Amino acid sequence: WSLHRQGMRHLVVDLRGNPGGLLNASVDLADKFLPDGASIVSTRGRTESFDFKAREFGTWKIPLSVLIDGDSASASEIFAGAITDNARGTLIGERSYGKGSVQGIFRLTGLKAGVRLTTSKFYSPSGRQISNNGVDPHVMVHTTAKPTRKLQGVQSDPVLKAALQAVGQGQFSQR
Repeated sequence: WSLHRQGMRHLVVDLRGNPGGLLNASVDLADKFLPDGASIVSTRGRTESFDFKAREFGTWKIPLSVLIDGDSASASEIFAGAITDNARGTLIGERSYGKGSVQGIFRLTGLKAGVRLTTSKFYSPSGRQISNNGVDPHVMVHTTAKPTRKLQGVQSDPVLKAALQAVGQGQFSQR
């Protein structure tokens, strides 16, 4: 809200190098940007499937750009897939990693240990399987190296530069 009060007119979310996180956290974040009832992600497993839909009141309607790369995985891909499939923003960068699996940790009775198992795969709102496919950006920007901390900024970051150019030219997708 502080950014809104300062006059923000467009938001750039940088998911490059983000290996993901919790399914519910990515659903909650996407929920902030999508209208009530919009599909966010579905999970399909052997025994059960779930559909996650936006339900949050007070959707942020600010234009949105999302930066992704080959290291954007899992929860990052849920968010990026929801944004692109709902025509809510523009994805810029390179195809994401393609992890697309939901894992559960199951405690082993009597031991101080557990087993991590893949229990389902997730699918974008349009039904595309993320696993082994990733999410494709609207604007492809190939990079050969990641910007270092010393060289941060628009001029040394071709993906961020492309995002800001698209914003300046009004080339963003929004429903």
